[in-house]
Amino acid sequence: MPYSYSQIQTYRTCPKQYEFAYVKKIDRLISAGESFGTSMHSTLKKWGEAEMLSRPKDVSTREDQLKLFVAEEVTPETKELTETLLLKYWHESFVFEGYANRMDADFQRNRGAALLANFFQWWQEEPREVLIVEKGFKVTLPSSQHVLTGRFDRVERTAGGLRIIDFKTGAPRDQIAVDADVQLSLYAMAAQNMWDEPVVELSLLFFGDDGMIERKTTRNTSQLIDAEKSMKHILERIEAGDYTPDPAYEKCKRCPFKGVCPASAA
Repeated sequence: MPYSYSQIQTYRTCPKQYEFAYVKKIDRLISAGESFGTSMHSTLKKWGEAEMLSRPKDVSTREDQLKLFVAEEVTPETKELTETLLLKYWHESFVFEGYANRMDADFQRNRGAALLANFFQWWQEEPREVLIVEKGFKVTLPSSQHVLTGRFDRVERTAGGLRIIDFKTGAPRDQIAVDADVQLSLYAMAAQNMWDEPVVELSLLFFGDDGMIERKTTRNTSQLIDAEKSMKHILERIEAGDYTPDPAYEKCKRCPFKGVCPASAA
């Protein structure tokens, strides 16, 4: 059975939260943060698709590469890539669900527009060749044959190889955390299986109120092996039914299941 990286991340946060979400499948409401993130990713998907449609005809992704991804429709209309277009996509994509009231939703919609203005300035800093946006992948861990699924936010081709960018609307992480990020390791594994090109850069791009914050890193063979071992260990614990709670105030106060969890520290 394939596992998503989201399942691994939930289990790493707290095994009990994983049990509530994926075993007992308790329904929960979408949070304001999740709603905002969904709106942002939908906007950037449209923007990336517009970029791909606007690139020179001699720049293309091989058909055999495209077959590796989940098929999704792309609007066939080429448009001028302007900040106005980006903000149009934002207002079209904004999800109102999850907010306490319309005032909160409108505040976040205006805030998102300001964040995207920062993104547009970042985007203009250099020419970009986009290969794919918001595309799913599958990768098999060699040591255990577990199948993991995930989704690339954005993959670009540079002169030296591939650049994988993951968009984040939460608080920025420091460089040490990014260098150890297992999700980025999974992206590197998947990309190496899909393209005959090196992955020269992995990037977490944080949308901050004061501007874009980009944390760049790379992965060597030893780091990928360590990440695979980490994911394998978690999957083995999941399959063994180990849902021992790992309560901590900061985690529990953000947990969508704190109201039903007997171990909640919030």
